[in-house]
Amino acid sequence: MKSSNVRLYMGLLALPSILLQDSIVGITFQAGYVIMLALTHGRRFRLLPNIILLASVSSAHLLQPHGLHLFSIGDFPITVGALLLGARKAFTLIALLYLSHYMVTGRPQFPGRLGKLVSLQFYYFEKITTSWRSISPKRPFIPAIDRLLGVLSAPGNESEIPSSNKLPNTSGTKATGSALLANAVHLTILWTVFVLAKSGILPTL
Repeated sequence: MKSSNVRLYMGLLALPSILLQDSIVGITFQAGYVIMLALTHGRRFRLLPNIILLASVSSAHLLQPHGLHLFSIGDFPITVGALLLGARKAFTLIALLYLSHYMVTGRPQFPGRLGKLVSLQFYYFEKITTSWRSISPKRPFIPAIDRLLGVLSAPGNESEIPSSNKLPNTSGTKATGSALLANAVHLTILWTVFVLAKSGILPTL
């Protein structure tokens, strides 16, 4: 197995443990863990977008109140159950986002023509996400996208973008034992949290 694919496979195997998580404590831990993985592999953590996501998803679930009634804003009830359900779903989205960042940090490579096209998509995704950080200001959004495309199509960057027949092969080496062991540990931790939640050791909603 190539070292560039180890993180991808680990992420795919860990995916159900996040998607099926029904414990607010469990998903919070899992989200924090995959954020740590993404940060240690060169990704950045931006607090404000995550807070906005958490607040917006939690607020949307208040439209279907259930659970302990905390207080009311006019005739609109604020309930614990709705807040916790929204927070759990928001943390699930955050965990999936940063897990995807971790999965593509190794520039996964696959055999065959279709595999090369998939690998090229991962390459473009990484180029776009890394170049977006240097774009300022980011509002209005459409002009910011135009500036991003201008950066990517600049002469210096055009030469770096490979065709589907010539992808960068710097990560095409065999996976080392330490890389396999590290990802096995990550996978075990994420699934252990899931099992603890399912067994009732961790509180759900």
